[in-house]
Amino acid sequence: MMEDKPAFKLDGYYKWITVNGVRYDTDIIIHTDGSITERDETISFPYKDDFFHIPLSERELGFIEEEKPEKIIIGSGFKAMLPLTLGAKEILKPYNYVEKMTTDAIQMINNERSRFVAIMHIKC
Repeated sequence: MMEDKPAFKLDGYYKWITVNGVRYDTDIIIHTDGSITERDETISFPYKDDFFHIPLSERELGFIEEEKPEKIIIGSGFKAMLPLTLGAKEILKPYNYVEKMTTDAIQMINNERSRFVAIMHIKC
């Protein structure tokens, strides 16, 4: 358990999520240092025809190796419809990663104290 790891308080519903009271209307990434960035799903747009949805692809995960999280939490949407490409699964395989519906991922993050990365899909 990391004592200096910031605690997070998340809430959310379809098409929005709050992190420590700040509202986001787009997919987000919570980084190991506590910073939050918007997920740039356009990077994975070329895979859309194969999945009928814009997936989370290996193209989006270049930062993972540098951050070295203990855990990766993927909020896969409120209907759990965010697919992962095979390349993304290969990158994530060495890490302790979980895919959950976004509502369940929110609860997990609210209790998480390890060094983690969270990728939160707030739609479907």
